[in-house]
Amino acid sequence: MIKVLHCADIHLDSPFASENAIKAEVRRNELRGTFTSMMIYAKMNAADIVLIVGDFFDSDFVTKETVSLIIREFENNPDCRFIISPGNHDFYTVNSVYNRANFPDNVYIFNTDVLSYFTFEEINTDVYGYAFVRAEMEKNPFAGFRPQNHNAINLLCAHGDMVSKSKDCPITKSEIEASGFDYAALGHIHNSGGLEKAGNVYYAYSGCLEGRDYGETGYKGALWLEIDKNKLEAKEVRFSKRRYESEKLNITGASSMTDVVSHVRQLVTENKYADDTALRVQFEGDVDPSLIISPSMLREQFKTLFELDIIDKTLPIYDYNYLINDPTIRGAFLNKILPILKNGTPEEQNIAARALRYGLSAISGNDITDFEL
Repeated sequence: MIKVLHCADIHLDSPFASENAIKAEVRRNELRGTFTSMMIYAKMNAADIVLIVGDFFDSDFVTKETVSLIIREFENNPDCRFIISPGNHDFYTVNSVYNRANFPDNVYIFNTDVLSYFTFEEINTDVYGYAFVRAEMEKNPFAGFRPQNHNAINLLCAHGDMVSKSKDCPITKSEIEASGFDYAALGHIHNSGGLEKAGNVYYAYSGCLEGRDYGETGYKGALWLEIDKNKLEAKEVRFSKRRYESEKLNITGASSMTDVVSHVRQLVTENKYADDTALRVQFEGDVDPSLIISPSMLREQFKTLFELDIIDKTLPIYDYNYLINDPTIRGAFLNKILPILKNGTPEEQNIAARALRYGLSAISGNDITDFEL
């Protein structure tokens, strides 16, 4: 039985473009730390092989310091074999880090878009894979191929997309099933779907090590596997220091920021969101026309979170009857906008809601520049 750590889509030195400059640098440093934690885990648990299945780093942003860190971590675990299959963000070229850096002897890098393999006789294992050699790959290199030595443990590194007509190496379940590998380690999809099986072939996306935005929610990590020819056991291992979470919150009836804060506090408490959490809250429902949601006030109230991002999709039409018959400009303003609020497209409703809030606030003599809308 061999011990295998399967990871992918680490994206070292990612710009974290969704963050401000200070937090982006924090996240880049944390990602390097997460990679180091994973390397320590591999060494402490005596991994025979670490599979890094594409997008190890972002080629456009990778620094010399990060390359030095990578090499140092590989050198610190000489008994482990590190196999890298470059993906669409770190594709292999003559000028790439993979070709220029001086990697230690225990690192094996696929350097062609034709399926090839490394043999490790001492552990009776063959590892197959390929490299992106440009940003796109329209054909699956392992389609129609089967392992050469059926008595060996046969692993596959495949960075690709299980979506038809993808330009990021399209992979189908039927191709995985027909391949005959003992395990297909997939990369490219940042959310792990857990271990799956196609015929007799086990396969999985490991997901990324750290989420980078609100499209990559939850804790992240890698897959730990113990494999022989007749058995495979897998478990997900968390390595991420933080998590992104996205929530929809119905605040119908809210008439003040006190009400809004109460709703958010309940959400944060129930889900145990803390300083490891970057939280996006999308407010929905019908609220009092006079209510203006202030993201800056909410961020001040919930400073224990790493980040709080607010999207306001509420409509200011809760209990609005008192305004319909208002003989002043307030009533006229509401009656003019109300048909759009009720029957407009989502985009029209959003614009109308903002207009109503701006207008009512200005009519009341408030400084509308105090609010983020």
